Amino acid sequence: MKFFLKVSLILSFILHPLICEAQENTTAQYSPPIIRVAVIKQKEKLTLSITRPFKILALNTHQVLHQARRLRNAEVKPASSGIKVDDEEFMIYGIKIMPTKDATIYINKRKFRGNVDIIREKDQTLLVVNYINVEDYLKGVLYHEVSHWWPKEALRAQAIVARTFALYQASVNKDKDYDVTCDIYSQVYGGATSEKFRATRAINRTRGKVLTYKGKIFPAYYHATCGGHTEDASVLWNTNLPVLKGTKCGFCKRSPHYNWQLKLPLSQIQETLRKKGFIISSIKSIEPKKIDNSGRILKLKITSKEKPLLISAKEFRQFLGPNLIRSTNFKVKIDDIKMHAIFEGIGWGHGVGMCQWGAHFMSKKKYTAGEILEYYYPKSEITQIAK
Repeated sequence: MKFFLKVSLILSFILHPLICEAQENTTAQYSPPIIRVAVIKQKEKLTLSITRPFKILALNTHQVLHQARRLRNAEVKPASSGIKVDDEEFMIYGIKIMPTKDATIYINKRKFRGNVDIIREKDQTLLVVNYINVEDYLKGVLYHEVSHWWPKEALRAQAIVARTFALYQASVNKDKDYDVTCDIYSQVYGGATSEKFRATRAINRTRGKVLTYKGKIFPAYYHATCGGHTEDASVLWNTNLPVLKGTKCGFCKRSPHYNWQLKLPLSQIQETLRKKGFIISSIKSIEPKKIDNSGRILKLKITSKEKPLLISAKEFRQFLGPNLIRSTNFKVKIDDIKMHAIFEGIGWGHGVGMCQWGAHFMSKKKYTAGEILEYYYPKSEITQIAK
């Protein structure tokens, strides 16, 4: 609870006086907060194009280092003492690209709104951070998280949840170089290239709306398919809130991700675990040792030639890949002849918060976005942030 209180204090600085009492409608002016998105990490070079006038500034001092009318397919790479853009070398660890209001930035041929920081890391690779207001950020997120052809109430629910998650991350990561990444470990973000009309309309119709619990924003996690029961966030993370407890879900049974199967060579599992520091060979069995109330596995016992290995199912899934082991709700058997592990599982994702396919089918049954969110985040409220 101390952590939760600390986050609420941080939010007062990140969101200014944005979080107000829960309300569905407001006439107050809304100024969208800025989100910092790591769109490229650990790259040795990239291409940069800017369609209209722009400036390059020193990252910390904002001193103007260069300005031009446009830039076309410039190669950007780390230099011994700074960052090199084509033939011009900037003797500084980081630069800020500031386009004019109507200019567009292309990085590796992907279109981005807002401003961009390019940072040379200690390992001589590049980190690119897109500074963008949260509403424009969401336009590059929704298309990747759900289909833009989904029913409008499901899209609106997703917009509110994604906005909530992003602003919460901005509050806890304010001392880091970025707030969120652009992949499945935060929210998948594709920049302006990924914007779709119906998704943008859902964002505009929910503009400035977030989820709160007792007046405070919280990490509104979500996932593709829960498989019948969502997970308690405290099982996976240091987050113990009533709004993130597991709940039964009877809506996602027709999800294309409800059931999954996978056959993996035992050699692949062994090699992956060895790379993570485990001593293991000749796997004989993989069996669950502890299962939680949602039906998901907490601990796995892997028997091999060596001492039996106890490992958390969460780690096992992350090590092998969350797109291979789609959830921790699975059964597994060993084919000793073909030397494979055969998995049969239910659901896709960590299982915490909103089940996206559950929300899809709820909206098909005429549930509103508010009712969907109340179902997956009980005791939460939809709050309009305003400035």
